Amino acid sequence: MQTFSGMQRSISYQNLINQLLLVVLFVFYISLSSIYLLLPPLLAILFYAYHNVLGKHDLFGLIIVSIMLLIFEAEKGFWFGSTILFFTFLSLYFLPKLEQVIQCRICMGAIMVGLAYPGYWIFMSIANGVFLLTPPEIDWHTLLYMVIEFMVMATLV
Repeated sequence: MQTFSGMQRSISYQNLINQLLLVVLFVFYISLSSIYLLLPPLLAILFYAYHNVLGKHDLFGLIIVSIMLLIFEAEKGFWFGSTILFFTFLSLYFLPKLEQVIQCRICMGAIMVGLAYPGYWIFMSIANGVFLLTPPEIDWHTLLYMVIEFMVMATLV
């Protein structure tokens, strides 16, 4: 009984439970997005979350977002760790310079959406070209995903 009352008062347990629930909901959503093609896979939202967690130096949040990125890769058939590598490169080297120039938060959200989808496709095309693999396919759904996720990003930022 003492454990449950301590758990109610401790905000760290509540954050842990909330973030684990978020992972469970993400697994459910990403499975649905593979069945229904009009549901975006939330790549730009994960990029935004990854960038924020890296900026805050939150280790547990970084682990949670990394798990969600790995689930995304496994579900969509991408290389293991490729989104983490690409987003880390962008978050550490490219976005800090861009944030110095651009102060508009909605503009940064639009840039993040633009970097997440076409940038990741270009990254995967170059990596697949180096290893003589077939390049990833891109279709009209990607443009729809970018529009939907920009609207979601505009409300988050």
